[in-house]
Amino acid sequence: MPDMVKWFVRISYVYGRLTGILNFEIDLKTGRTRITRKATIYSACANVCLMSLLAHHFWRSNGMAALWSNVSSLHESVFMLVSWMRVSCALAAMASRWHHRRRYMRLISSFRCLFLKNPEVMRLCRRGFVCKCCLAIVAESMQFLLAILMMWDKRTFSLLLGIWGVMTVTAIINVIITQYFFALGNARGHYILINRKLREVLAEAQSLGPKRNRRNGVFVTKCCFLADRLDEIAQTQSELQALIERMSKIYELQVLCLCITYYLTSVANGYILFSIYKYKNMTQNWSKLGLLAGAVFFVFYYADCLINAYNVFYLVEAHQEMHKLLDQRNLFRWGLDERLESAFDSFELSLARKPLNLQCFGLFQLNRSSAYDVGSSILINSVLLIQYDMQNY
Repeated sequence: MPDMVKWFVRISYVYGRLTGILNFEIDLKTGRTRITRKATIYSACANVCLMSLLAHHFWRSNGMAALWSNVSSLHESVFMLVSWMRVSCALAAMASRWHHRRRYMRLISSFRCLFLKNPEVMRLCRRGFVCKCCLAIVAESMQFLLAILMMWDKRTFSLLLGIWGVMTVTAIINVIITQYFFALGNARGHYILINRKLREVLAEAQSLGPKRNRRNGVFVTKCCFLADRLDEIAQTQSELQALIERMSKIYELQVLCLCITYYLTSVANGYILFSIYKYKNMTQNWSKLGLLAGAVFFVFYYADCLINAYNVFYLVEAHQEMHKLLDQRNLFRWGLDERLESAFDSFELSLARKPLNLQCFGLFQLNRSSAYDVGSSILINSVLLIQYDMQNY
């Protein structure tokens, strides 16, 4: 399993370099980052070529419009809106990568140093990493196969280039999501280790006998030892939270673009599913392989969405679990030494003063409550779109 994780990390790195979204080099053995002329020139050329392909595809090609020639014009409008938004979000993400290139490099170095301190974190995260990569690979492969099968009868060299450009946009989005997933998963793994150490300190502190004599050398020595361990835990947590907040600032624009893409795509997919049921001729030219590819893509796409969302939820909940663990101190039957009491108080005050809030430009927070609101909004807008179709077509 660890070798598989390394293999997926290498694939993600190569994928990022090929698509041009990663505009610097990373030594996968040492984790060191560097800006080279070769990486800069290639990334710039890849970005320019992608923009040229997309411009030609959307302005000169009529192949995509021909897909909806046998149904209402509303389908074409919805499809084009989602396509334009996906492309716009991908281009905005590419611009952000150039603007924050050095900050990305420092961020990768910081996560590398954090990993070297606790290599055990990979064991805690590897299952999620492998599952994420498998879901993304299958979903992207099915989307590419579906696009080829749908356009096979209308295939031209220009249209194939357009499909290649659209799939490159999908690849860019997947690379960004995968990198963000790896970073958050790594942080969650460190939180799991911190909480495990905190439980050990709490268990040892609770096992201490009554403090009948403050001059008891064994008692005081044990409390000072636990206080030092608690201070070390608090320092590690503070550094980890600062790193997470710095990463959130760097990824802020990209996270917003990804949320918009997911939102519009989900609304459009709800409407498309209804349309397939209503317009029987919509899929009459599809082969069985095309229908199978579409169904598999739909399942794996939303499985990938769910695992991305839960990766964020689990990180927030791991931080909240730390608060619950510290609350157990109030259940101790015996008083502790002043040094250990002070360490607990300092840790609790630090967590209360700096809560972990994963925000996006202050518009919303990344948590379960926001996800529920977004899901409700997607459902409502899908129903409104379906009602509009039933009334006017």
